Amino acid sequence: MSDAPKATILVVDDSPVNLRLIVRTLEGRGYRLLAAKSARAALDIARQVRPDLILLDVMMPEMDGFEVCRTLKANPDTRDAIVVFLSALGEVTDKVTGLELGASDYITKPIQAEEVIARVANHVARQQLEREVRRSRDRLQHELTRAGEMQRLILPAVLPSHGSVTFAAYYQTSLYAGGDYYDVFTLPDNQFGVMVADVSGHGAPSAIVMAMIRAAVHAFPGFAVDPSEMIRYLNRHFDFMWETPIFATALSALIEPKDKRLTIACAGHPPPLLLRNGRVTSIEVQATLPVLMMDVPHVPTTTTAVEPGDRVVFYTDGITERSNPQDEMYDLERLTAALERTAHLAPQAQLDAIVADLDTFAHQREPDDDQTLLVMCVNCD
Repeated sequence: MSDAPKATILVVDDSPVNLRLIVRTLEGRGYRLLAAKSARAALDIARQVRPDLILLDVMMPEMDGFEVCRTLKANPDTRDAIVVFLSALGEVTDKVTGLELGASDYITKPIQAEEVIARVANHVARQQLEREVRRSRDRLQHELTRAGEMQRLILPAVLPSHGSVTFAAYYQTSLYAGGDYYDVFTLPDNQFGVMVADVSGHGAPSAIVMAMIRAAVHAFPGFAVDPSEMIRYLNRHFDFMWETPIFATALSALIEPKDKRLTIACAGHPPPLLLRNGRVTSIEVQATLPVLMMDVPHVPTTTTAVEPGDRVVFYTDGITERSNPQDEMYDLERLTAALERTAHLAPQAQLDAIVADLDTFAHQREPDDDQTLLVMCVNCD
């Protein structure tokens, strides 16, 4: 606090004697002191200088201190100034009026030097501390915003597209950066690989692990030739985290449009949904434990036939567990209904409609978890 700039204090009193007394009381204490003999002069000075604290006389001609305070608090340039009233009036109603107008304190005349010194020092110190907290918060917010921006750079900038398969994605973190991850890979023979993961928790720790998972996935050769091996590889790669509280659900999939086949390996992740002929069913998968927990020597795969016009929806539980102000969850039933209701739309338009429905349901309640939706459409017209 010793490096903080001098606080500017404006003393307002129509009595020259009182004005000199208060100024002399505060002189030599490290403040920048200004004085005004009228309400109009005080407002002009406040607008130009923006003092940190105003010692404001209540009983003044033309405009009393209450009106001055009301004017100060109505102006964005001066409303943050601390107002301490000075008055010979001691009635409780006057004090309440001043506090309701936004004043922070009240000093009764005749003033006591020690009281003025102590109250001013207390308010100035608190204000400087609050400003430092705000500066720290703003710096942190800036860093988190940058972290979120950097994290989005590691997600697919453009999803692959092919005549037989198209993709659309929605991704939203609960904070500035989160633990959801999705990716789509173009493979030989017009095949595609899909990876979706959800790191436990959210915020900075989850975002870091998410980035590590993405790096590991991109370092794995022959990504989706064997979705089961991808899951095992991820789990082995992070064996140093097996004893930590962090884990991740994961789903690896191989799409083979030529053979009309979808192969899935699942580690504790919600199974994909299949939208066919306007109806949604859940694709039954054999799932193992989430990764990053313990050794998983065997990861089974599930193979599902896909037909022209089918849509496969991959998602994280941040979608189905999104809550409204009544603590009701969006749940799988609502997601299913939304998918069926929007089945006639193109994939991206369908996602936009579902997200709008999700936001309407949440009714401005911020999400508690990261949210990912990835739609794959086979032979969409």
